[in-house]
Amino acid sequence: MELKPLIDGQVRRKLEDTFGSAVAVMIMASATNAAAVPIMDPSREDFLRLVDAVCRDQRVLDMWGKAGAEDAARAWKELVG
Repeated sequence: MELKPLIDGQVRRKLEDTFGSAVAVMIMASATNAAAVPIMDPSREDFLRLVDAVCRDQRVLDMWGKAGAEDAARAWKELVG
């Protein structure tokens, strides 16, 4: 399964809808770095680590709350089974 389009179309899109483009890029960069996820060809495990890192980001927790971040993580993880 190609996960890069899923990251861009689901994870980044939701972040952009909430935070705007610039902050979404910063959150994604922080999460990618924290989870040590390759940008070009992430595996399923990379995707799961990235989702967890995004949802642990303090900006995400402040905006969505713990329950909202957990819901987003659960929904994104369901996309890859």
